[in-house]
Order: sequence, then C-alpha cells, then structure tokens
Amino acid sequence: MRSKAMRKAIVLASASILVGGLVDITPVHARDGFGAMLGGAIIGGAIVGGIMSGMAHGRMPRNSRNGNANQGDQDNQQSKDKNAADDRVLASLGAPSQQHQTAILKTISISGDVGAVGTKNIAQIGVAASSEADRDYTKRIEEIIDVFKAQQTKSSVAGDVTAHAIEQSLDRAFKDSKLETFESFVGENWSAERLRVMILKRLKPELEALFMGNNRGNAPMQELDNLIQRSAKVIYDRLFEISELLAANRSTALFSQRLYQTQGSLVNDWLREDTDRMITTAASTAASPFDSLMRRDPNGVALRYRAERIVLDCLSENVAKITSSETSIATDKEIEHKIGQTAAGQCMAWLENQFGTDKDKLKPQKPMPLRAVWSPTGPRDDPSMYGRVSSAL
Repeated sequence: MRSKAMRKAIVLASASILVGGLVDITPVHARDGFGAMLGGAIIGGAIVGGIMSGMAHGRMPRNSRNGNANQGDQDNQQSKDKNAADDRVLASLGAPSQQHQTAILKTISISGDVGAVGTKNIAQIGVAASSEADRDYTKRIEEIIDVFKAQQTKSSVAGDVTAHAIEQSLDRAFKDSKLETFESFVGENWSAERLRVMILKRLKPELEALFMGNNRGNAPMQELDNLIQRSAKVIYDRLFEISELLAANRSTALFSQRLYQTQGSLVNDWLREDTDRMITTAASTAASPFDSLMRRDPNGVALRYRAERIVLDCLSENVAKITSSETSIATDKEIEHKIGQTAAGQCMAWLENQFGTDKDKLKPQKPMPLRAVWSPTGPRDDPSMYGRVSSAL
C-alpha cells in the first residue's frame, strides 16, 4: 500500500511540474548529464528527475528545489580549488633538466618547406633532404654480396663476385656514365656517395634475373658488371630529366620575380594568377618545332624541359619591354600578346642557337647547374657554380 501511495505521489508531483511550465525542453545530448527524460522532455530540477539524476551520479542535482540550490556553486568551487592545487604541484616540480629537454628536441623533425614566406633563397631550390642511409653505399654492396652468398650455396663452385670487384665496377660505371658532372654542381646535393647508392638501389631488383636458369646460383661478376653499367646510365638519364624540370620551374619563378621588381604594386590579381599559364603556353609553342628531333633523342624528355627553360629565361630578360606601356603597365591582353610575340621571335633565336638548325639532329647537350640562366649566346655560368669532383673513393 505504501509503495502505491508513493508512486501516486510521484506521478502527481510530476504532473504539477509539467502543468506549471517548469519543463526544460533542451535536448538530452545538449545537457551535461543531469535531468531525466519524460515524454521527450527534460524535467531539470524536478522532484522525480532531480532525485533520479542525483542518485545516478552519487549527488543531488544542481537545480533541486529541496534546499540544495547552492550545491552547483560548491561543486564549481571545489573544481577550481582542485585545479589550483594541481597547478601548485606542477610549479613545485620545476622545469625538466637541460639533458631531458635536449633529448626531446632531437626527436622533433621540421620540414625544410616550413618557414616564413619570402625567406627561401632561390639558390636552395632543388636541394634534396636525405639521411645517412642515402650515402652509405658500402652497406648496399654488402646487401648484394649477401644475395650472392645465399644463391651460391646451391653450387659447389666458388663465385668471383667480391666487394672489391663491385667497387671497381661501380667506379668505372660512375665515370663512363658521366655522373660526376652532377657531382660538380655546388649546392645540389649530388654527392658521389649518394649517386653510388642510387646506382645500387636501381640495380638490386634486377639481381634475381642473374640466377634464373640452370646456373645453380653461380652468376659471374661479368654479368653483374653489365647490370651496374646499365644502371648508371639509367640514373644519368633520370637525373638529367629531374635537373631540367627543376630548372624550368625555377625559370617560371624568375619571371614572376622580375615582373614584381619591374612593375611592383601595378601587378593586378588577374595578372598575378595568370602569369604562369601565359608564359608556359608561350614556351611550349616556341619549342614545338623541335618536337620531332627531341622524340628521337635518348634524352628527349630532358631536352624538352630545357627548351622551355630557355624560352622562360628569354621572357624574363625582356619582362620590362613585355609589360610596360608608354605611361604605365600594359593591359593584361597586351602583356599576353607580347609574351607570345617575344617567344615566337626573339626566344626562337635563343633555341636555334642552343639546339642548332639542322633538321636531322640536335646539337649535343650536357647537364647544367640549376642556377645557370640562359642568354642569347648560351647559358651564363661561373666557377662558383661548380665544386671539386672526387676522382675515386
């Protein structure tokens, strides 16, 4: 009987709260865990909702009408006191030791691309970031030796592949492929050690082919030497392409730089955003007469980038004439027209000077430093762009 009477009292109390307009219709997920759900509404601080919420959390609700209206303020004060105590404890501990701070800082790696805008030296473009593993070519030689040891257990005849023989073959391939040309470029990180590692990395996937057939794992050094020579030639071709691609990108940036140096604040938003399209389109059009000869050249891709690089440097040389009018900066349409006109006229003469006018073949080309800028008579370079080349390691 008592439980029925209590249940009836609770229902009556709840009804009186609803009728009295004390219903908090805030969604459940938007509250801080207090209150109870009744008919899709929250009864925050009601007798039923308050008691049930308080029981669920081990304390009375904040908005209870039973005389504990200050409980929420007390809880907030206790939380503040606890935070203050925690702060005092942390302060008493003091800063970490210098040794511990140094150890933590050493674990932080910051990308070279992160920095203030405009502080990047244009001479740094193309500089590679690498680790010690990229220069440890002796470890790569040991890995190759391990592959041959594992295979030659199948044969009773000793092989002739040794670490010394691989080093000699590597030195010869390095010189024959003219990779030392890239090594001489100052600031471009094409060191002899790194280039040797690139040759051996390119070689490793092809080792398996040496042991196919009935040779019982006894592959001769002569076959390995052929793979090393071929790998070095492939690396040379790839570096030539990469070098010219980076140089063409640099020449694009050089045009924008000289445009701002010449016209300053007169450069509008449209011209700033559309400059790359105008000059790259003009460079591609100017280089098109050499397309058929470049496709037949072993380094055709690299030469295509070089042709664009030459035209872009030509446009940069004439940026004042291209962008100026009689009184101020030329209009956007005038600039675009002058870019195309200069590329097809004056810059074409630069291309013919570099590649020749022979319809059957192009003049021989060699890699050039990224910092070299073309002129009507060829690339402008100086001794500061070249460093000492190591003849042997």
